[in-house]
Amino acid sequence: MKNIENNNPKEIKTVETQQEKTRRTNREVFMALELVSKLGISVAIIAATFVLSGIYLDQVFGTKYIFVILGLGLSIIVSLYDIYYLLEPFIGSEKRKNFLKRKGK
Repeated sequence: MKNIENNNPKEIKTVETQQEKTRRTNREVFMALELVSKLGISVAIIAATFVLSGIYLDQVFGTKYIFVILGLGLSIIVSLYDIYYLLEPFIGSEKRKNFLKRKGK
């Protein structure tokens, strides 16, 4: 950031250059891509683990798709919890903003 000095030495204004704005925007885009990839990979790993475990248990106990369906249901529940856990910092900040708006601050 560039500092621009006025006649008053105590007042220093900071002006953001176009290059710094572009860097900040790029950083935000990469952070969003990182979050999306974390979500996708974690959901895929959780679903694959529970469904494959269900297939294995169905073979061991000789049942038809009972454990696969249970594995799929559990993977959905665990995936939703994991998604909430990963998005909680963003959700929490929105809740705080809304709470402060209602309080009038």
